[in-house]
Amino acid sequence: MTNLEAIKAKLNYPLSENAFILALEDRGIYSAGVYVSGESFDLAYADAITTLVTAPNIQEGGFTVSLADKTSLLNLADKIYTKYGVANPISSLKKTATFVQRF
Repeated sequence: MTNLEAIKAKLNYPLSENAFILALEDRGIYSAGVYVSGESFDLAYADAITTLVTAPNIQEGGFTVSLADKTSLLNLADKIYTKYGVANPISSLKKTATFVQRF
């Protein structure tokens, strides 16, 4: 199995082939190479998830990615980034609340 086939199978959501290839090659993985699991592949997988989650609206071929799905996927990607000590590229987009007490 190639790296491209592996990442497509693992994500199992419709993204363009170029999006998968970009995620792999940005992490130094040759898309047509033989699949070997490891840190680089896991981070490429998290990058592909990030691409999917940041898409404005995904509905293709009977697939729809709901807000709940996006939240679950974002949490998965965040766990992968944390596991390897890599900053989540969209962590700055997460909503945070600050409590301010005014007297």
